[in-house]
Amino acid sequence: MKTFLKRSARMEGGRNGSLKTEDKALDLKLRKPTEMGGENNGVDPENLFAAGYASCLASSIEFLLEQQGKQADDIVIDANLSLVGDPDGGFKFDLEVVASIKGFDKSEQEKLLEAGLGFCPYSKAIKGNVNVNAKIA
Repeated sequence: MKTFLKRSARMEGGRNGSLKTEDKALDLKLRKPTEMGGENNGVDPENLFAAGYASCLASSIEFLLEQQGKQADDIVIDANLSLVGDPDGGFKFDLEVVASIKGFDKSEQEKLLEAGLGFCPYSKAIKGNVNVNAKIA
């Protein structure tokens, strides 16, 4: 299988630790959110997942459009992530995705969103594990 891209990150210290990528693109201090007993809000793993998911889905839609010789005026993805209790114990994610693909009517946007969800590596990774509710704005 051909590798197109490889990235590495190191986390030290858990929810109140530091996160750095090997290429130095990210160097973040993570903070436990106040909802979990932290002293202040800062970047946490849930922020990172929501940001990564939104970015990956937008990039996937953009790629699929390019394959069709098309281009959106703008692609906006809001990824709203919730950490919820898992009946089997621990926690799990619920994800609401609200998309806007400017330059296309609502029906076309819905088709592009569905195709993007099927193509996006994040979507593939969480399929069957995370409840995803996706819609057009």
